[in-house]
Amino acid sequence: MKSRFLFPHRFKLMGWIIAIPALILGGFVLFNDLSLDFLTIKLPFKYYFSDSFVIGSSKTHFNDEVSVLNFTDEVAAIGSIIGLILIAFSKVKIEDEYVTITRLESLQWAIYFNFSLLILATVFVHGMAYFQVIIFNMFTPLVFFIVRFYFILFLKPRFEKN
Repeated sequence: MKSRFLFPHRFKLMGWIIAIPALILGGFVLFNDLSLDFLTIKLPFKYYFSDSFVIGSSKTHFNDEVSVLNFTDEVAAIGSIIGLILIAFSKVKIEDEYVTITRLESLQWAIYFNFSLLILATVFVHGMAYFQVIIFNMFTPLVFFIVRFYFILFLKPRFEKN
């Protein structure tokens, strides 16, 4: 059975190399409000898709409003998503029908589990704490899928001995 839409097996290692630092960086951004200075840019205009503006006086521009943006959280989020996708959707060494079925069932289970938790959070979590739930919700379907998929592959032997 030919697997479609899966990355080669070697991409899994690249996924771990990208995901682990990005997830750690994301944790520091979320819980410690970390921002790396080299990821800060100053735009010579007002950026309307941000909630924070720094008003400065610039003599080289007609508009006195300057937007300062830091991309630390974007780097963490994009790195986490790319890394987790590479981990989740890279082929295993022996990609057979058992693995394909396990992959499909794990994906379905992860979606059900994730949205069940999101429904509970919607009922019980409010305000800015709910915003953090939504941030986590960008990554949890992939995390739940990866954990369940590899847990099932680890637990169940593919071929039973006669």
